[in-house]
Amino acid sequence: MNNKLLTYDEVLQQIDQKRHLLLGNGFSMAYDRNRFSFTSLLQSAIDKQIIKENSEIHQIFQDNNTSDFEQVVKTLENTSKVIEIYTQDEKLCKQLLEDSKKLKQFLVDIVTNNHPEKITEISDDKFNSTINFIKDYDNIYSLNYDLLLYWSMEKLREKIENKQIQDGIKGFTDGFCNSDDGNYVVFNNNSHRNTCLYLHGALHIFDSGNEIIKKTYSRTGIPLKEQIGEELNNNRYPVFVSEGTSEQKKTKILHNAYLNHCYKSLCAIGGDLVIFGTTLKSNDEHIQDAILKSKIKNIYFGVSDLGKGKQELSDFVEKNKKLDNQKQISFYDYKSVKIWTENNQGNAK
Repeated sequence: MNNKLLTYDEVLQQIDQKRHLLLGNGFSMAYDRNRFSFTSLLQSAIDKQIIKENSEIHQIFQDNNTSDFEQVVKTLENTSKVIEIYTQDEKLCKQLLEDSKKLKQFLVDIVTNNHPEKITEISDDKFNSTINFIKDYDNIYSLNYDLLLYWSMEKLREKIENKQIQDGIKGFTDGFCNSDDGNYVVFNNNSHRNTCLYLHGALHIFDSGNEIIKKTYSRTGIPLKEQIGEELNNNRYPVFVSEGTSEQKKTKILHNAYLNHCYKSLCAIGGDLVIFGTTLKSNDEHIQDAILKSKIKNIYFGVSDLGKGKQELSDFVEKNKKLDNQKQISFYDYKSVKIWTENNQGNAK
């Protein structure tokens, strides 16, 4: 394990030609912490009365001193199991599980609500700095639900097609192709050329029952946020993994063709992996396991402080030590990555 805190430029000098990027919520928070941090999401949910102030669900957030939706989902589900053992109170157990399901839906509602209305709300300068960050990776994996990465990839695609960028991601595709209905595109499970994969789903991806579909602006002329809002109003929710434990997340992933495809892709990659915006907590242990199972040789974690980063990733480091083919783990200063900045000045928030 490397004991030096690298800069992102130093990471770029070290990484192999076969390189992959994994993004967590820090990528979205770098755009706007007031929209995408869990604290902001919870406050917005209360302000808009998606979660009623001082309701049972709100009190659980307060009593646990957290704004983490997934932690509260886990608390509700675990409490249901305990009550079932001690009191056999089926009515209360059912209420707790229903509240857990509601909370997952609330998270979708509020991420959608907090989202920028249109791609045009974000300046070209901000997109340019982000495109420069993502363009050189072979595969990009995201744990986020919002549209920021999708919009960035669309901007990158435009620049490549217009020959404004001569290099960059090769053959960009997310595995979706034309459908019989012209209003959306469908996931091709036989595609092996995906370069942009949403490991936990995304707001614009839906399971219609017999196919996985992706909402697009180009086929309807309707902003994506508006299309997603219409689906939510009809109680149709996107492919979205927000379970409370890693085991539950993995179960949901394995039972969805698109998510399973993305997960298997992560398990199979080789080369180098750069991780930005997440330290892979215990509820993402399935992602840890996929990375350790893969043929990746070098892993670079973006952290704010070397000591804190090592502490937060100590379990991952210990797991790695038990492998026959140990990965080389390094840390870099996430603040040295320039994304969502005007005129490419400044650092990620």
